[in-house]
Amino acid sequence: MLETGRPAPRFYRVYCAVLLAVLAGCASNSDITRSYVDPVINDRNLSGVLVVAVAQQQKNRVDFEDAFARSLERHGARAVASHSLGLDKDGGAEAYLQAAERAKLDTILVTRYVGEKVDDIYHPGTIYYDVMPVYTGYGGPFGGYYGHAYEVAYQQPVWTSNKTYTIITDLFATSDKTHLYQVISDTLKAGGREKLRDDIISGLVKDMKHQGVLD
Repeated sequence: MLETGRPAPRFYRVYCAVLLAVLAGCASNSDITRSYVDPVINDRNLSGVLVVAVAQQQKNRVDFEDAFARSLERHGARAVASHSLGLDKDGGAEAYLQAAERAKLDTILVTRYVGEKVDDIYHPGTIYYDVMPVYTGYGGPFGGYYGHAYEVAYQQPVWTSNKTYTIITDLFATSDKTHLYQVISDTLKAGGREKLRDDIISGLVKDMKHQGVLD
Protein backbone atom coordinates (compact mmCIF):
# COMPACT_ATOMS: atom_id res chain seq x y z
CA MET A 1 0.00 0.00 0.00
CA LEU A 2 1.37 3.43 -0.92
CA GLU A 3 1.66 5.94 1.87
CA THR A 4 1.15 9.69 1.50
CA GLY A 5 2.37 12.65 3.48
CA ARG A 6 6.02 11.60 3.59
CA PRO A 7 8.71 13.55 1.74
CA ALA A 8 10.10 11.82 -1.33
CA PRO A 9 13.61 10.32 -0.97
CA ARG A 10 16.35 12.61 -2.17
CA PHE A 11 17.46 10.19 -4.88
CA TYR A 12 13.90 10.16 -6.25
CA ARG A 13 13.79 13.98 -6.28
CA VAL A 14 17.13 14.15 -8.12
CA TYR A 15 15.91 11.59 -10.67
CA CYS A 16 12.65 13.50 -11.28
CA ALA A 17 14.51 16.78 -11.74
CA VAL A 18 16.77 15.22 -14.38
CA LEU A 19 13.81 13.59 -16.14
CA LEU A 20 11.81 16.83 -16.25
CA ALA A 21 14.79 18.67 -17.72
CA VAL A 22 15.09 16.07 -20.48
CA LEU A 23 11.38 16.22 -21.27
CA ALA A 24 11.41 20.01 -21.34
CA GLY A 25 14.18 19.90 -23.95
CA CYS A 26 12.08 17.60 -26.15
CA ALA A 27 8.88 19.65 -26.00
CA SER A 28 9.01 20.63 -29.69
CA ASN A 29 10.78 18.81 -32.52
CA SER A 30 9.82 21.14 -35.38
CA ASP A 31 10.92 24.76 -35.82
CA ILE A 32 9.63 27.19 -38.43
CA THR A 33 12.54 29.01 -40.09
CA ARG A 34 10.47 31.04 -42.57
CA SER A 35 6.76 31.63 -43.05
CA TYR A 36 5.00 33.88 -45.55
CA VAL A 37 1.34 34.39 -46.38
CA ASP A 38 -0.01 36.62 -49.17
CA PRO A 39 -2.62 39.03 -47.75
CA VAL A 40 -4.85 38.37 -50.78
CA ILE A 41 -5.75 35.03 -49.19
CA ASN A 42 -8.13 36.97 -46.92
CA ASP A 43 -10.11 38.21 -49.92
CA ARG A 44 -10.70 34.75 -51.36
CA ASN A 45 -13.48 32.35 -50.53
CA LEU A 46 -11.38 29.19 -50.60
CA SER A 47 -12.90 25.75 -50.31
CA GLY A 48 -10.93 22.53 -50.32
CA VAL A 49 -7.26 21.68 -50.69
CA LEU A 50 -5.42 19.07 -52.73
CA VAL A 51 -2.60 17.66 -50.59
CA VAL A 52 0.54 16.79 -52.57
CA ALA A 53 3.73 15.26 -51.17
CA VAL A 54 6.83 15.11 -53.36
CA ALA A 55 8.65 11.90 -52.42
CA GLN A 56 10.87 9.36 -54.16
CA GLN A 57 9.07 6.36 -52.69
CA GLN A 58 5.37 5.92 -53.35
CA LYS A 59 4.71 4.50 -49.88
CA ASN A 60 6.20 7.58 -48.23
CA ARG A 61 4.15 9.81 -50.49
CA VAL A 62 0.89 8.00 -49.70
CA ASP A 63 1.56 7.92 -45.96
CA PHE A 64 2.40 11.63 -45.78
CA GLU A 65 -0.52 12.77 -47.94
CA ASP A 66 -3.02 10.69 -46.00
CA ALA A 67 -1.71 11.82 -42.61
CA PHE A 68 -1.57 15.49 -43.65
CA ALA A 69 -5.08 15.36 -45.12
CA ARG A 70 -6.45 13.80 -41.93
CA SER A 71 -4.79 16.47 -39.81
CA LEU A 72 -6.19 19.28 -41.96
CA GLU A 73 -9.67 17.76 -41.81
CA ARG A 74 -9.48 17.64 -38.02
CA HIS A 75 -9.02 21.41 -38.18
CA GLY A 76 -12.08 21.95 -40.35
CA ALA A 77 -10.59 21.92 -43.86
CA ARG A 78 -11.78 19.75 -46.74
CA ALA A 79 -8.59 17.98 -47.78
CA VAL A 80 -7.98 15.32 -50.46
CA ALA A 81 -4.76 13.34 -50.90
CA SER A 82 -3.53 13.61 -54.49
CA HIS A 83 -2.78 9.89 -54.81
CA SER A 84 -6.45 9.12 -54.10
CA LEU A 85 -7.34 10.88 -57.37
CA GLY A 86 -5.02 8.63 -59.36
CA LEU A 87 -2.36 11.29 -59.83
CA ASP A 88 1.11 9.94 -60.54
CA LYS A 89 3.97 11.31 -58.45
CA ASP A 90 5.78 12.28 -61.64
CA GLY A 91 2.77 13.98 -63.20
CA GLY A 92 3.12 17.56 -64.40
CA ALA A 93 1.66 20.63 -62.70
CA GLU A 94 -1.23 20.86 -65.19
CA ALA A 95 -2.43 17.37 -64.27
CA TYR A 96 -2.67 18.39 -60.62
CA LEU A 97 -4.40 21.67 -61.46
CA GLN A 98 -6.99 19.90 -63.61
CA ALA A 99 -7.58 17.24 -60.96
CA ALA A 100 -8.08 19.91 -58.30
CA GLU A 101 -10.58 21.74 -60.50
CA ARG A 102 -12.55 18.54 -61.19
CA ALA A 103 -12.67 17.83 -57.44
CA LYS A 104 -13.72 21.44 -56.75
CA LEU A 105 -10.62 22.09 -54.66
CA ASP A 106 -9.61 25.75 -54.68
CA THR A 107 -6.03 25.26 -53.49
CA ILE A 108 -3.08 22.89 -53.88
CA LEU A 109 -0.73 22.30 -50.96
CA VAL A 110 2.67 20.95 -52.03
CA THR A 111 5.18 19.63 -49.48
CA ARG A 112 8.70 18.60 -50.46
CA TYR A 113 11.90 17.52 -48.75
CA VAL A 114 14.89 19.74 -49.53
CA GLY A 115 17.71 18.43 -47.36
CA GLU A 116 19.00 17.26 -44.02
CA LYS A 117 21.91 17.90 -41.70
CA VAL A 118 23.57 15.84 -38.99
CA ASP A 119 25.02 17.39 -35.85
CA ASP A 120 27.28 15.31 -33.59
CA ILE A 121 26.90 16.29 -29.94
CA TYR A 122 29.10 15.28 -27.00
CA HIS A 123 27.37 14.91 -23.64
CA PRO A 124 29.91 14.81 -20.76
CA GLY A 125 29.31 12.44 -17.89
CA THR A 126 27.55 13.79 -14.82
CA ILE A 127 27.66 12.61 -11.21
CA TYR A 128 24.73 13.47 -8.95
CA TYR A 129 25.50 13.70 -5.22
CA ASP A 130 23.47 13.84 -2.04
CA VAL A 131 24.52 14.62 1.53
CA MET A 132 24.03 12.27 4.47
CA PRO A 133 24.35 13.69 8.01
CA VAL A 134 26.95 11.75 9.99
CA TYR A 135 27.05 12.33 13.75
CA THR A 136 30.51 12.67 15.34
CA GLY A 137 29.53 11.63 18.86
CA TYR A 138 31.40 14.54 20.41
CA GLY A 139 29.68 16.94 22.77
CA GLY A 140 27.15 14.53 24.22
CA PRO A 141 24.12 12.99 22.58
CA PHE A 142 23.32 16.27 20.85
CA GLY A 143 26.81 16.92 19.58
CA GLY A 144 27.70 18.31 16.17
CA TYR A 145 27.63 16.43 12.89
CA TYR A 146 29.14 16.89 9.50
CA GLY A 147 27.75 16.24 6.01
CA HIS A 148 29.07 13.23 4.15
CA ALA A 149 28.60 13.45 0.36
CA TYR A 150 27.86 10.25 -1.50
CA GLU A 151 27.13 9.44 -5.12
CA VAL A 152 23.49 8.67 -5.96
CA ALA A 153 23.54 8.59 -9.76
CA TYR A 154 26.04 8.64 -12.62
CA GLN A 155 25.41 9.43 -16.27
CA GLN A 156 28.02 8.07 -18.68
CA PRO A 157 29.51 10.46 -21.26
CA VAL A 158 28.07 9.77 -24.71
CA TRP A 159 28.15 11.01 -28.29
CA THR A 160 24.79 11.44 -30.04
CA SER A 161 23.84 12.47 -33.57
CA ASN A 162 20.93 14.80 -34.23
CA LYS A 163 19.46 14.60 -37.73
CA THR A 164 17.32 17.53 -38.87
CA TYR A 165 15.11 17.48 -41.97
CA THR A 166 14.24 20.64 -43.89
CA ILE A 167 10.79 20.76 -45.51
CA ILE A 168 9.18 23.40 -47.74
CA THR A 169 5.42 23.63 -48.08
CA ASP A 170 3.67 25.89 -50.62
CA LEU A 171 -0.01 26.71 -51.09
CA PHE A 172 -1.24 27.72 -54.58
CA ALA A 173 -4.61 28.87 -55.84
CA THR A 174 -6.03 26.41 -58.34
CA SER A 175 -7.68 29.06 -60.51
CA ASP A 176 -4.69 31.30 -61.30
CA LYS A 177 -1.68 29.60 -59.62
CA THR A 178 -1.23 32.49 -57.16
CA HIS A 179 1.37 31.65 -54.51
CA LEU A 180 -0.66 32.14 -51.34
CA TYR A 181 1.56 30.73 -48.61
CA GLN A 182 4.99 29.24 -47.96
CA VAL A 183 6.57 27.76 -44.86
CA ILE A 184 10.05 26.31 -44.34
CA SER A 185 10.51 24.05 -41.34
CA ASP A 186 13.38 22.18 -39.69
CA THR A 187 12.31 19.02 -37.87
CA LEU A 188 14.54 17.04 -35.55
CA LYS A 189 14.20 13.29 -35.96
CA ALA A 190 13.25 12.02 -32.51
CA GLY A 191 11.94 8.56 -33.36
CA GLY A 192 10.92 6.42 -36.32
CA ARG A 193 9.60 7.46 -39.71
CA GLU A 194 6.00 7.86 -38.52
CA LYS A 195 7.06 10.03 -35.58
CA LEU A 196 9.09 12.24 -37.91
CA ARG A 197 6.12 12.52 -40.29
CA ASP A 198 3.75 13.47 -37.49
CA ASP A 199 6.19 16.03 -36.05
CA ILE A 200 6.57 17.67 -39.47
CA ILE A 201 2.80 17.85 -39.99
CA SER A 202 2.19 19.11 -36.46
CA GLY A 203 4.63 21.98 -37.00
CA LEU A 204 3.09 22.86 -40.36
CA VAL A 205 -0.48 22.85 -39.07
CA LYS A 206 0.51 24.98 -36.09
CA ASP A 207 2.03 27.60 -38.40
CA MET A 208 -0.95 27.50 -40.77
CA LYS A 209 -3.24 28.26 -37.85
CA HIS A 210 -0.91 31.01 -36.63
CA GLN A 211 -0.86 32.63 -40.09
CA GLY A 212 -4.62 32.37 -40.49
CA VAL A 213 -4.43 29.87 -43.36
CA LEU A 214 -6.46 27.50 -41.17
CA ASP A 215 -9.25 28.63 -38.88
